[in-house]
Amino acid sequence: MSAALWDPSEFREELRRICSWWLTHAEDRARGGLYGEIGDDNTPRLDADKGVILHTRALWFFSEAARIAPLSGMEPSARELYGYVVEKFVDSEHGGLVWSLNADGAWSADRKQVYAQAFAIYAFSAYARAFDDTEALARALSLARLLEDKVRDVKHGGYIEAFACDWSSIDDVRLSARDLNAPKTMNTHLHVLEAMTALHAAAKNTITADLLARNIDLFVKWFIEPRSEHLSLFYSMDWKDLCADESYGHDIEASWLLWEAAQVLGDEERLETARKHALALAHSTLLKAVGADGGLVYERHADARGLVSERHWWPQAEALVGFYNAYELTGDARFADAAANVWAFIKANHIDHERGEWSWLAKTNAPKRGPYKAGFWKGPYHNGRAMIEMLKRLTAK
Repeated sequence: MSAALWDPSEFREELRRICSWWLTHAEDRARGGLYGEIGDDNTPRLDADKGVILHTRALWFFSEAARIAPLSGMEPSARELYGYVVEKFVDSEHGGLVWSLNADGAWSADRKQVYAQAFAIYAFSAYARAFDDTEALARALSLARLLEDKVRDVKHGGYIEAFACDWSSIDDVRLSARDLNAPKTMNTHLHVLEAMTALHAAAKNTITADLLARNIDLFVKWFIEPRSEHLSLFYSMDWKDLCADESYGHDIEASWLLWEAAQVLGDEERLETARKHALALAHSTLLKAVGADGGLVYERHADARGLVSERHWWPQAEALVGFYNAYELTGDARFADAAANVWAFIKANHIDHERGEWSWLAKTNAPKRGPYKAGFWKGPYHNGRAMIEMLKRLTAK
């Protein structure tokens, strides 16, 4: 299926459906912010903790949707959510954002995960662009300075994974229970890169240009170049590689985010470097991770666990954009076909056409199912962003 035959209205309609679902089902009008968790049947779990990742990702999406494809309700919801994030998650004493709140809005975990600070920069930058808000941009710039002051490893380079509320060291820095307890990770650095891209797009000054350039170079040096076709995932403080696993969703996500970062920076040498690595990652993902059904398999462990062939929603969304991005860079029909096939898989297996939003796991994984339709780790970020990206790319022709 040629990408040239795709109808942008498909992505516009799915973006509208995603926006509508979040405006209808996710907002906690009694207590503010979003419900911490919503089941597959669209029923909220009223006692669930409210995570900073869900709220900052949703703030990014509401802001971008209001700017790129405005729908009735997106702007007021973005403004309300911005106020809630600033009031409830921002630590006015020590700086940064805490990890989670209880259902009533009091802090339930006050650790400072750098991954969360990156998503706050990403969200505040998008909000600043959408509404020409100087306070939000100042908050994003302040958080970026905070990372440089508190988090950057001056000796070895890179950003340390997590801290206590007052930015003192902690023993367990893991982002989640499934991760290694490693002080430097690909996942956090990828989203710091993404955040610096959004910040420079919003601020466009020499400071943000320098931050973005350094993060592009850092990500290429430590997370791409050691393996070339797959990202390195976990490191010690002095950059010893701790894990040989392959994360296919992150590989294809990084391919297009790296290219986007280089485009926003506009440096010719880094554009050429980003193009080379983006295509290497996309090509390897195409060869190793796409199933006969068109969906992207989840990951491969280097130990006896081997291949995890489940189809999770977020790698499909990133594959749609990543493969289409590789097609735009090369004109290679294999990438166009891969993007078209994964979009067909998404429509058949992840989009809940009856109740809205996307399911965590594909129908092909039944009876296994995900923990929720929306929650701590699942917001309108991957799928909503994919719809926005495809619209931008298809309508720019």
